[in-house]
Amino acid sequence: MLFQLKSKERKNKRNQQTSSKIDKLRSIISKVKFVAKNVVFVKKWSKLDENSFGCEKHFNARLTRSRNFDFSIGSFSIKIINEPHPLMLKVKELRQKSFFGDSGQNNSDTDEFDKDCDHLIVIDKSVSKDFVVGTYRLLFKPGSVKLKKFYSQSEFDISNLLKKKSTTLLEAGRSCVHKDYRDGRIIKLLWRGLATYILSNKVELTFGCASFPSSKFDLFKNQLSYLHHYHRTPKKISSYPVDNLKANFKIVEKKLINNEEEFRNLPPLIKAYIRAGAWIGPGAVVDKKFNTTDVLIVLDTRKILKKYAQLSFKAGH
Repeated sequence: MLFQLKSKERKNKRNQQTSSKIDKLRSIISKVKFVAKNVVFVKKWSKLDENSFGCEKHFNARLTRSRNFDFSIGSFSIKIINEPHPLMLKVKELRQKSFFGDSGQNNSDTDEFDKDCDHLIVIDKSVSKDFVVGTYRLLFKPGSVKLKKFYSQSEFDISNLLKKKSTTLLEAGRSCVHKDYRDGRIIKLLWRGLATYILSNKVELTFGCASFPSSKFDLFKNQLSYLHHYHRTPKKISSYPVDNLKANFKIVEKKLINNEEEFRNLPPLIKAYIRAGAWIGPGAVVDKKFNTTDVLIVLDTRKILKKYAQLSFKAGH
């Protein structure tokens, strides 16, 4: 009888422990679902936001649909807009000034892709409700859509990325920040918005053109060789420069590359991609319009979740 009582006590205790674990797991899952739906928390951002933008309590995400959100951090508003929103004019003016300065060629940077894209923007409300200080252009292909034309195809053969028709893809580009706000604040807000977009839409692969700041590609042959040797995309998803734009440089042997030095010499955004676990496609192209040498960045978004990546895609495209 005593043995039976002890057995019952042990059994009840095990049941209580199991029940407690299940309750805890349910609570964790519930919290994760809430975070994924409403707020993207990125490691080290919380401290950054408190110092740079005011307490995290000012971050209020209002997701009306997966590709349309609007939230604020301090005096900054982060939102998605589309053509023909009135703020698109401000976006295109900012892009023109960032990419071409005061060349006087045009008042705004625009192309055929703008109408099909979601445009992520940051507004400094302390100046005015329409003062756009940062932007990203996002071209989204759901897994259910079989065909989609991307800007990157004007520079690279990305057929390997498109082979699996059901893959959810996001091309991120045309990124720029107002010249008076290039201290890191705005690009981090753009990264937060980009991460929100990726998680909300279950994006599997994110890609986009990334630039070196001159079309004289020989200036960057050591850095391009470093990327080739250490961060090249897996063959099954490799992209290749289109022939008429290809930068014909000779790859420096791996043994002659100082990888730490060449990493330091990379443009800041490319370094950020690599820290996030991104790959770089083989080769490069010469973009004379923007006076840049371009490579293609590819990022498996599972790495974003695993490494709490700080995201950015291309100043210049």
